[in-house]
Amino acid sequence: MRNSRKSLNASCGNAGDGVAYFTRFVFPSSQYRGRTFAAGCNFWNATFTHEVDFCWATFRQVVTFREAKFTQKVGFKCAEFTQVGDFPYATFTQNADFSDATFNQKAHFNGAIFTQEARFPQANFAQGAHFNFATFMQDVDFRGATFTQEARFLKSKFAGMVDFLGTHFAGPAQFEQTKFRQDAQDKNHQPGPFFSGADFEEPKKVTFYKTDLGQALFHNCDVSKVTFSDVTWRKRANGKWMVLDEIVDPQYQSQHYKFGPTVDLQPPKNNPNPRNYRLVAELYQHLKKNYDDRRDYWTAGDFHYGEMEMKRLASDRHNKALRWLHRNLGLVAWYKYASEYGESYVRPTWWLTLVLFVFMLLYPVAGLRLSAGRSGTPVTASANAEKLTYWHPLQDSGDTRPIWRARLALVGHSANTTVSISLFLRDMAYEPADPWGTAAKLAEMILTSTLGTLFLLAVRRQFKR
Repeated sequence: MRNSRKSLNASCGNAGDGVAYFTRFVFPSSQYRGRTFAAGCNFWNATFTHEVDFCWATFRQVVTFREAKFTQKVGFKCAEFTQVGDFPYATFTQNADFSDATFNQKAHFNGAIFTQEARFPQANFAQGAHFNFATFMQDVDFRGATFTQEARFLKSKFAGMVDFLGTHFAGPAQFEQTKFRQDAQDKNHQPGPFFSGADFEEPKKVTFYKTDLGQALFHNCDVSKVTFSDVTWRKRANGKWMVLDEIVDPQYQSQHYKFGPTVDLQPPKNNPNPRNYRLVAELYQHLKKNYDDRRDYWTAGDFHYGEMEMKRLASDRHNKALRWLHRNLGLVAWYKYASEYGESYVRPTWWLTLVLFVFMLLYPVAGLRLSAGRSGTPVTASANAEKLTYWHPLQDSGDTRPIWRARLALVGHSANTTVSISLFLRDMAYEPADPWGTAAKLAEMILTSTLGTLFLLAVRRQFKR
């Protein structure tokens, strides 16, 4: 093995437009800031023992760092790779900085290992960029980077935060079986990856397959046509999918930001809400449309639930009492209590059963009497018939039944009346006897018809929209 900085300069000069080989070289000093390498450079299995500085360097031909080892900080800031930039299976044991680097041809980082921070902000990948099987053990920064052609992260592993904030994907992007961080605790909700503000120019060619997005942020990003296949989202307490944008701290700070990556989730000025609920609702709308278009109505229903939650929580009122009333007793809140925003047919069924049971026990309190024209009873006689209640359950003085049996029979008549009213039947054996009973009848009709409609809508939502 050889270890001379002069070797690199001499070899590149002697190679002209050919290829200079530095296979297995050891470079104790690697300061090549602003250098132009006209020849192709092959650093296969080379070792760089000290800080590497290729900032503002220009590589006119193919350059490969296959299986190279960088034991100190690596700097390729503003470097330009005119031909292929090849870093497969390279190992970066310290920070690797590719800020503002330009890759005019394909960039290969397949199998590369970054044990410390990797930075690619504002990098320009003019052709394909492949990070397949790459391992990032610390934070990764792709803020503002541009992927003009395909970007592939097949089975890449991100142990820390990965930031695609404002990244532009002009071509296909594949995140297949990509492993993002999964270290969030319920108390702090650590975010990452960040796709906030990312621009997918061809969203139909962007794929997330078999990856966990429980800590991903997607606000200010149109994902209505992105392909999400067999992905895992964050779960609510009731088991429905949700996005972290709904609960992440809007004041979250990171070492990379003067302003936090969740700054857009902060409410507008003079807005009393703790976060920008409208922005999160917009994200839920995109996701709902995405799954609706794919006819995955169950998952779309989860995101519809999220959208409605944002509408329930959002209020422009500054008075705390009025805000509480809106969130807990407003029309949207009752919609949630009744049917989980139309996504549950079980809940209206339980409510309907409860309503029928309550009115069955309520009518004998107000009183029931035999309906006019029933069982040959004259209308005048029915109108003057004795009102039956829990306290007076016997129909006439000749009724010799035990009181408990008469009351039980009265409850049975009340049950028949309750069901008949809920079905809007006019032919009833017994009917409410006074104005209080009539008011209860009207209330039952309104409640049962509303709950019945919610039940039917919820069933329909499960299979069609």
